[in-house]
Amino acid sequence: MFTGIIEAISPIESIASDAGSKYIQIARPQAFDDLKVGSSIACNGICLTVLKFDQSSFTVQIMNETSLKSTANAWKNGDILNLERALKIGDRLDGHWVQGHIDRPVKFLRKEQINQTMYYHFELHHQDKQLMIPQGSIAINGISLTVASLGSREFSCALIKHTAENSNMDYIKAGELVNLEYDALGKYVLRSKL
Repeated sequence: MFTGIIEAISPIESIASDAGSKYIQIARPQAFDDLKVGSSIACNGICLTVLKFDQSSFTVQIMNETSLKSTANAWKNGDILNLERALKIGDRLDGHWVQGHIDRPVKFLRKEQINQTMYYHFELHHQDKQLMIPQGSIAINGISLTVASLGSREFSCALIKHTAENSNMDYIKAGELVNLEYDALGKYVLRSKL
């Protein structure tokens, strides 16, 4: 379980493939001083398990299922990832409950500045509109965000300067895919109606 409050951004140092899965070595942020084998870290919003680590890096495994449902298959050396360690009991929940289970990758469409606010626009798949509400929670690349506007084919989120500066959002270009996780509460409510 995560909060969607990004703790660090860090580059991918190497990628190795082996029998249908990939091993991703990521530069270890200095603040991640409590890592252990088995630790869960959200990497661009994907809950991944630390397999090994040293003072300068840690390694996680990407299975085929994760590659199919996220942007992980397109990751390459040097890509900057948003990182968040799992929530500890007793910590404040500053964002919203984020599971690290990606629903789908979607295209980042554009940035738009209105007065002093920067809006980030993303594609919206028509079958997913029922999972979103204006001012509802959403996680994009693991970042806890609020839906600012909701149209028939796109939605937007307004980012404060702190979020833009402390995540990988400013590295993303129009047309690139981002990982999207809908609010778990909304998914459970929708499922209960079936």
